[in-house]
Amino acid sequence: MKAVRVTLVAHPLTASQRDGAFPPADEPAEVVSFSAPAGATRVVRGPEARCDLVPGAEVVPELRDLDVGSWAGMRLADVDPAELAQWVGDPEAAPHGGESVNELLVRVRGWLGRLDGGAVLALTHPAVVRAAVSVATGANYRRVDVPPLGRASFTGAGGRWNLRLQ
Repeated sequence: MKAVRVTLVAHPLTASQRDGAFPPADEPAEVVSFSAPAGATRVVRGPEARCDLVPGAEVVPELRDLDVGSWAGMRLADVDPAELAQWVGDPEAAPHGGESVNELLVRVRGWLGRLDGGAVLALTHPAVVRAAVSVATGANYRRVDVPPLGRASFTGAGGRWNLRLQ
């Protein structure tokens, strides 16, 4: 089993995030200058345009954003409070008709488990970075905050991960 070093970077701020809304799938991020750090042997990204920060990065479907179904594009303040409470309180819940938090965690756990060595840079979404931190450390997904361009780095092999602060 080869050791892996993976750094996940959340995409830049979007207009929806600025407005307190769930971004629609095709929303671009604000333009920023970004370059892959030296030493990355593989650069991958989520399929959405807002993750396209490094030309030529490989699109990885598992790095897509959390599917919030009918809530995409909605402001958090406009979501039915009972549905929001259900979603926040139950990681199995998906009242929006999209993906539950547990489904996201399973998807990210699977992707991390298939990494086969080297240094990987993954350009993705705050929800995916949160999920990776949760999977790698056992932290509660709801207790992890990831800002735009926030990073989390891990080293490990065989499902054992160490969080590396930078």
